[in-house]
Amino acid sequence: MHLKDGTKMLHTQFRANEDTKHLGVKEFLKALRQYCIPFTSKETLWNEFQAIRETLNSRTLPIQDIANRSKQYQMQLP
Repeated sequence: MHLKDGTKMLHTQFRANEDTKHLGVKEFLKALRQYCIPFTSKETLWNEFQAIRETLNSRTLPIQDIANRSKQYQMQLP
């Protein structure tokens, strides 16, 4: 594998770390993806949004259900 710059540095750290040095290319590519894709990517933000839960009338609902109800109430207003 031919690497350079930041990727080479990340690979060196990956191979030097006791917890990750025994892992293969597949795991390194996952780590590289996390390093390259900013935490504000749409997929990451969407997954975080989907993980939010809210309690309504003693029921725990996904935040998307709460947002949909809020939108429905908003449409009923004059």
